[in-house]
Amino acid sequence: MEYTAGAIDPHRPWIRDERDAPSAMKWGQTLFNPFGKTYKLHFTRAWTFMFLGRVLLYVVPSFIAMIAGIAGVKTDGMNAPVDLFLFSVPAILLPFAIFTLVTDYTSFVVHVRRLTEAGRSAFLAIIVIIPLLLGAVAYALGSQVGGMNYRAMHAPANTEAVETTAETKTEDESEGEDAAAKEAQPKATGRPPMDPRMMGMSQRDLAKSTGMGFAFPIWWLASFGAMLWSLLYVARLPNGGVGQIRTGSHLTPDEIARGA
Repeated sequence: MEYTAGAIDPHRPWIRDERDAPSAMKWGQTLFNPFGKTYKLHFTRAWTFMFLGRVLLYVVPSFIAMIAGIAGVKTDGMNAPVDLFLFSVPAILLPFAIFTLVTDYTSFVVHVRRLTEAGRSAFLAIIVIIPLLLGAVAYALGSQVGGMNYRAMHAPANTEAVETTAETKTEDESEGEDAAAKEAQPKATGRPPMDPRMMGMSQRDLAKSTGMGFAFPIWWLASFGAMLWSLLYVARLPNGGVGQIRTGSHLTPDEIARGA
């Protein structure tokens, strides 16, 4: 097949490889069918859609919740935990969590297709799944820590200390109440004072909360690394694997002469 240089799309003069023509892109195949090939610009368009979708679904709801909180609006409902498979996420971020899980699959698919088309090993696409796997491992470990904390907090000595603290606050609102509460806890357990709100959580809820606290930062950091790999390597692979790794959609005269 002959490929020519020139204006493929008059509205996008930077596209010089007809394989990258936006009109030739099939979104359904690109996002959901791993048994195919995706050209350079089509991969970039799909990647941008998934990235911006995640950013908007996280930043916009979080910003709205922050503004609502500053304005004095009760945000308890927004921040209420919602179960999603094994995880628990704030209600306001439920669309973000669902979109993220779906795009973990679609991202894997588009990377497989792009690597295959460029003549690279499709196995490398597993890199975009690593953040999810690391997050799942961190979540499992964090959940175990949360369960251990729950059992430690509900030991008889800790339970009595918290009850003493609650009674002290009810009977006396003087300046010495905090000192009395703090004094009661270390004597019973040798640990810092327990938060009564955490004491009121079920073991399952505390385990989920701790697990998410472990998983989210690890997932975020690993995702950032995978993003750099996608942008700096996969998105710059030449169509057909012929030519230099570079940004843009264009062909050199030598590549055109070879029909590549």
